[in-house]
Amino acid sequence: MAQGVGLLGSAGRAPAWVALNRVTARCASGMRGITGFVAGIAGLLSIAPPVATEWLLPAVAITFVWTGLFAWIAWRWGLAVWLVTGEILLTTVLCLLQDRLVAAELLAGGASWIAGVVTMTIVVVSLAWPPLAAVLGGLVVAVAHLVGAQAAGVADGGYTAAGINIVQIGATAVLATLLRSAARAADKQLSQLRDFEQRATIEQERRTDERLQNSRMHGSFLATLMVIGAGGIRATSPMLRETAAAQLLELERIAQTTEPRTAFVALDQRVHEVAARAGLKVKEHLSPCAVPWFVADAFTEAVAEALANVLRHARTESAEVSLTTDDGQVRIEIVDHGTGFDRASVPDHRYGIRISIIERLEAVGGTADVTSDSQGTRVDLRWSP
Repeated sequence: MAQGVGLLGSAGRAPAWVALNRVTARCASGMRGITGFVAGIAGLLSIAPPVATEWLLPAVAITFVWTGLFAWIAWRWGLAVWLVTGEILLTTVLCLLQDRLVAAELLAGGASWIAGVVTMTIVVVSLAWPPLAAVLGGLVVAVAHLVGAQAAGVADGGYTAAGINIVQIGATAVLATLLRSAARAADKQLSQLRDFEQRATIEQERRTDERLQNSRMHGSFLATLMVIGAGGIRATSPMLRETAAAQLLELERIAQTTEPRTAFVALDQRVHEVAARAGLKVKEHLSPCAVPWFVADAFTEAVAEALANVLRHARTESAEVSLTTDDGQVRIEIVDHGTGFDRASVPDHRYGIRISIIERLEAVGGTADVTSDSQGTRVDLRWSP
């Protein structure tokens, strides 16, 4: 984990690994900071022969300064390679100077202030570096501790403390390896989940686009063919020619649309154009209103479908269309006083209302409500930015 906390390149694809780096770096910062200051104070309180103050005081001062620097850098930026290397070098020097920095009775019991620093250095190295590098770094410190103890004339030659250090090196290396393995496994699972979500998003967008195209086809071109087939428009009718020409232009516009999603268009003008070619006597109440072009598309296609339904099914030649705005909400109502219908009786394969009106508005964040009885039908379309 020598990379430290700032693994921005890995954060997007390996969040668990980055989180582990952050946590271990801050744990190391806290533990090393506390241990370093406590050890330094213990060293000052245990001055006894053969400790020489001209050696101990500078050593403790350097330990305090390094401890503060290490804790701050590790907390802010992580366990960088140079920082951990500096930790190993300082601890190694302290170990080699044990005969000048630690009282003899403390060395014999293995309870010197330097022993605490050695233990924490081994832990820090294991948290920061891969297993092999961590073991090698820990062994450097352990060997230096052993050499320093022998130079100070410790009764057991320093082998007891060396054995403890070896156990610490192995245990911390195993623990760090398990933590890294768990982080990698978590990142693998998260990566698979992201891939699944991306595929699901692509599929959802594909289906949404498919429904949109079905809506456009049903609300315009197929609707015209159905009206012709039902005898609603004569083949020689001027209105048929106008409608066909308008819908061919719409096809071309759809194919060539390059407007950014933030481009605004006049919704009232778009609705007026739809009403003009509906084949009905449409009474319009249209307030000036500008909305994003994709929202205007949804509204006009829903209005076209609603008016086509009036022409096909309502047994009336007139309808009303109103466009209002209130506190930013855009609302269009299409009302007729025809025969009405029962929505529950509409076959599943007839998806004009469901696809071309309701789902079309929902696709842009709006809502659509269709109510009908024997007195007529009301289609209520709403959208808020």
